[in-house]
Amino acid sequence: MSNLYGQALSKVFDKVYQGFVDYKAEYLFYADLCQANNVKSILELGCGTGNLAINFSKNFQEYLGLDYSQHMLSLAREKFPDGNFIQGDMRNFNLDKKFDIALITGRSTSYLLTNDDILNTFKCIHTVLNRKGYLIFDCIDATRFIPYITENPRVIHQCMFEDIHYSRTSEWYVEKKDQNIINWTSNYFRLDGSKQNLLGNDTVSFKVYTKSAIKSTLNIAGFEILKIIDRTTYAFDTFVIVAKKTK
Repeated sequence: MSNLYGQALSKVFDKVYQGFVDYKAEYLFYADLCQANNVKSILELGCGTGNLAINFSKNFQEYLGLDYSQHMLSLAREKFPDGNFIQGDMRNFNLDKKFDIALITGRSTSYLLTNDDILNTFKCIHTVLNRKGYLIFDCIDATRFIPYITENPRVIHQCMFEDIHYSRTSEWYVEKKDQNIINWTSNYFRLDGSKQNLLGNDTVSFKVYTKSAIKSTLNIAGFEILKIIDRTTYAFDTFVIVAKKTK
């Protein structure tokens, strides 16, 4: 697991990513897809610090957020004490009840590094969905991301949150070309005028996917793709999959 999601950097993550990501727009994007499919109960995998949880809980009948990191969940519970959160590994979990939809948000699929990881995740999701349940998730697009980092091995992103200026310097390269595994080193700073104060650093491996690889894995796990949405975020070109349980 990335250090970013551990005790040392979880608070940095929470602040910086609220500057990077428009979580209101993220919520509306996923909520529209849920409402279009008449969804009432939502399971969010990789819920992180709960930035989508409050609105999902207010506007749908039931919400459960699952995350691997206890430190991230602690922050989620601080922000949303009435929220429904559990710790778990999306590659190996089971639940007592079933849901209308499972969401994997925030490109959390990137941390599924092997074919078995992503297949087991989809199989676990299959077991906790209702008979006509849906799965919606996003992936970093390998066909666009790998050429981008080849040309841009070092990138700086900056943001403001609560009147504080943050910066992140990213250095990345293809670690395992045949598996689309990326090595990413990032340094997080608070900027005070011309002065940079280092908040922490992180090195992690993550995986980027092609649409064809995702489609074949979903088919094996018992899903069919209804829609693929190409989407650009603040840092990564992604695609969003809308899939339905078929068996």
